[in-house]
Amino acid sequence: MVKRSSVLRRATQGAQVGQGLAAIWSGMGLAQALEHVAALRGDRVAVTLEQPLSIEGFEMRRWTYRDMARFVERAAAALMGPGQIRPGDTVALCMANGFELPLLMLAVARCGAVAVPLNHHLRAEEIGFIVGDCGAAAVVVDESVLGDGLSRWWEQSESGSTRVLVSGRVPQGFEGRCAPLWSSGLVEDTRAPMCPVDQDAVCAIFYTSGTTGFPKGAMLTSRSLLSDQRFLMGLPTLLPTAALMALPMAHIMGFVCLLFCVLAGVEVVYLARFNAGAVLDWMASGRVDGFVGVPSMYQLLSQARAFERDLSGMKVFVSGADVMPADLIDGFKAAGRLVSLGPVQVPAAFVEAYGSVELSGAAMVRVSLPWLSAQRGGFVGWPLPGYQVRIADESDQVIKPGEIGHLQIRGRGMLKGYMGREGATRDAITSDGWLRTGDLASRSRLGVVRFAGRQKDVIKVGGYSVFPAEVESALLGHPDVVKAVVVGVEDALKGARPVAVVCLRGGSDASGQEIGRWVSQRVARYKAPRQVHVWDAARLPYGPTGKVLKRRVAAVLGGQGD
Repeated sequence: MVKRSSVLRRATQGAQVGQGLAAIWSGMGLAQALEHVAALRGDRVAVTLEQPLSIEGFEMRRWTYRDMARFVERAAAALMGPGQIRPGDTVALCMANGFELPLLMLAVARCGAVAVPLNHHLRAEEIGFIVGDCGAAAVVVDESVLGDGLSRWWEQSESGSTRVLVSGRVPQGFEGRCAPLWSSGLVEDTRAPMCPVDQDAVCAIFYTSGTTGFPKGAMLTSRSLLSDQRFLMGLPTLLPTAALMALPMAHIMGFVCLLFCVLAGVEVVYLARFNAGAVLDWMASGRVDGFVGVPSMYQLLSQARAFERDLSGMKVFVSGADVMPADLIDGFKAAGRLVSLGPVQVPAAFVEAYGSVELSGAAMVRVSLPWLSAQRGGFVGWPLPGYQVRIADESDQVIKPGEIGHLQIRGRGMLKGYMGREGATRDAITSDGWLRTGDLASRSRLGVVRFAGRQKDVIKVGGYSVFPAEVESALLGHPDVVKAVVVGVEDALKGARPVAVVCLRGGSDASGQEIGRWVSQRVARYKAPRQVHVWDAARLPYGPTGKVLKRRVAAVLGGQGD
């Protein structure tokens, strides 16, 4: 005889599936998705924090789905207070990495406004450019980013229309220059109305470095962010599982991975800062069975003697933002266990994702299955459902299988365009709706994609993209620099590191160290050249069209130095 509790549980799961399926086809926006999943999963734990937030009423380490929805609703009410955020406004968010940032992004979306997350490592010039470019009505900061950088932005800003709101206490010396966001507190039972949402309206802008030397704002919509994840809400509650991550939330990968887990009902154990020892302790604790990171994190874990620890509780490892070394993939697979039933010991699985901010996250995956050695020679993967891939020539015509050409992708996650840059949007998207990724690849007759290199000069530094043109533009701002070349040099830990060569004005005696210190104050830390070399212009190698041959420069810097 079937127990009544079992029947009720199955009925409840069936109702959840029905509600989830209804959500798949509904036209909900980003904030509505969280409200729906909170109604669906209620008091189940959604996120566990290493460090709790310092906001009254929300200092807990373990957050349920209902807690998240309650915070977003009350934060939206605070944002929409008298004289503050209105539907259609653009709101920049510049704060230390942590769980508060994605929650505030959802709160901005609930207001019907547009969230613009900023990397808190950005310098004053970079903050000023993005705030001006997106026309931000307000900038939300926390105490950790208030200081010289933001003060310099205030001093350089020509417009006083951008309000600065502080999450937390306004530090001494900043009174009158900014206002507390939580002046009325979040402990009160404040309720903000859910603004009507057009799925195709822009709800978030993620800035990505541009090949023109200026960042570009990729405009994303609720449809692009949710169309290929909404189905996750239709899944019934599966076996208990928890994913560990320490990703930057201002980066598309961090935000989308968190969103994916929340919609799928996978608990997230979130560390605001990556620390190899702490991550390995969590992995060995048996409390988590998945990890999401970038290749440099796996390098650091390996250097911290990961393979000497008991990681048998780990079932799945996930990586993105760059290509993973095959030996590390094999090592972590062997350390974990996808299945462990007595004599049956199945190694863990390893998943690599390929995507970009222009695709609202991942568009292709490569799954390295247990017992199969990771393939070498570049990323190999298949398109995710809802995405199409083609390899084209310079005229956007499809080429034969096996030939190397330009990788182009089409899918519902594509950006709406670049903020205020119609020309850049036309350059990025073909007339028939394919995104030009800038990568070179080939495709087999079975549809497997293999990468052959990068068309762009992008330098991947620990998962972040650094475009040389942007750093070169900053270097040329130095009064003594007349020419600047930035290249990527192989780095065992970060994948690559940016290195610069500069040519000086006649009579200048500026040193590479001096110029390096100067530019490091004007670009984010991960973009700043690790070394700046001073060369005579005649030493630079040029091609027949007069362009500097960067590969030769990189070969010299990577092999012989000066």
